[in-house]
Amino acid sequence: MEFGQTLAEFVKGVSLDKVPKRDIDVAKLAILDQIGVALAGVGEDPGVKVQNMVNRCTANEATVLGTPRKTSTWLAALVNGTLGHTLDFDDCSSFGHPSVVLVPAMLATGETQHRSGRELLEAYIAGYEVGEALSRIVPRRADQFHGLHSTAMFGPLTSATVSGRLLGLSALQQRHAWGIAASQAGGITGNFGTHTKPLHGGIASQAGVMAAELAASGFEANPDALDAPLGYIQAVVAANRMEGVDIGKATAELGQWHIADTWRLKKYPCGYIAQGAIDAALRFREQTGLRLEDLTSVEIRVPHLQPYFRVRPTGEFSGKFGYEYPVACAILDGEVIKKTFSNEAFNRPDIKRHLGKFRTLEDPSSATDQGPLGALVIVAKGKTTLQPIEIPLGDHRRPVPPSQVVEKYVRNAGEVVGTDVARRTAQMLLEIETLPSIRPLLDQLAKRS
Repeated sequence: MEFGQTLAEFVKGVSLDKVPKRDIDVAKLAILDQIGVALAGVGEDPGVKVQNMVNRCTANEATVLGTPRKTSTWLAALVNGTLGHTLDFDDCSSFGHPSVVLVPAMLATGETQHRSGRELLEAYIAGYEVGEALSRIVPRRADQFHGLHSTAMFGPLTSATVSGRLLGLSALQQRHAWGIAASQAGGITGNFGTHTKPLHGGIASQAGVMAAELAASGFEANPDALDAPLGYIQAVVAANRMEGVDIGKATAELGQWHIADTWRLKKYPCGYIAQGAIDAALRFREQTGLRLEDLTSVEIRVPHLQPYFRVRPTGEFSGKFGYEYPVACAILDGEVIKKTFSNEAFNRPDIKRHLGKFRTLEDPSSATDQGPLGALVIVAKGKTTLQPIEIPLGDHRRPVPPSQVVEKYVRNAGEVVGTDVARRTAQMLLEIETLPSIRPLLDQLAKRS
């Protein structure tokens, strides 16, 4: 059972001196984006309800974004993780939504342990790379890991990595932390389209923070819980379907650094797979000048339809996890933004009247015959237009300029802390490795100064 020890030794050895500049730069953009997205979630139902429960705790240790209130480290991670996933506007990677789990743990533990910005950045990178390593063990199947949400499945361990690194855990303690976190992994995709999907991010981050702190206190788990019989890989990640499982894939690329080659930014606050289809709809609108009332039918052809993307838009959260509604809004409004996913927007007569024209079709040939990710087949005024669905801007293969990530952050954070503070904190986050302490930054993000 050498896997856990190999992984733990890697985590302890992560240093910015070893990481390529391009990966460091992307990591900083990811942290920036996640904090902005979390602030944009302030005031939405999931965060409000979770914070109302957390307010019953009298601890005064770690910052909850957007409010002067502090709470315990793990409850701060719970709230900030829930806020960060509320709009589904947060980033993606090979192991789900990375930063919604990593950043709350990084902030909570880093604040209470008086760590520097450089130490926080190194912890984030260590957690990201552990997530990438774990995701290589088992190929992601069509049912997204047998119905489990990858963010909730990998998140407790990546969060435990971040907090463990910032707590200075020994290799053995880190392995205990992973064992504790592994017993908290889960999250069903059947809850997509409800308040509970955002909660997945919060619970995963909280679980890792708590696991690391327990391990630091001497609390024990199976130090080989990752790859032991009936352990995390067999029982959770592979769910006893061990064909194709290869632990060597997890360790073979340690130290090769994957952030710049896997990180994906979202332009629109909804499920990632719909991002390219929204881009295609906006291009169609701009190129043709046609509007929703001009259309006879729209087929959204995609090579593979994830089961959770079959959710029909019936409420402000479920509309984020289908194709039809956001594509229709792109053609109707010329934009897909935060207010697109509100009950008011859902209930507009012009949307209700035309949404029946849209349908999604699983077509395995569409990726090769039409566009990289499929196509929109639009019939309007007796003419059929095929609009390819391209790889969306924000994908690691089509990275956005850093200035656009900053603009997104300022727009999101500015809703809560004001534009001036948003711009000032953006600069601080872009230079996070130079900060002697994270506390002055958090004071501004919590409106304490």
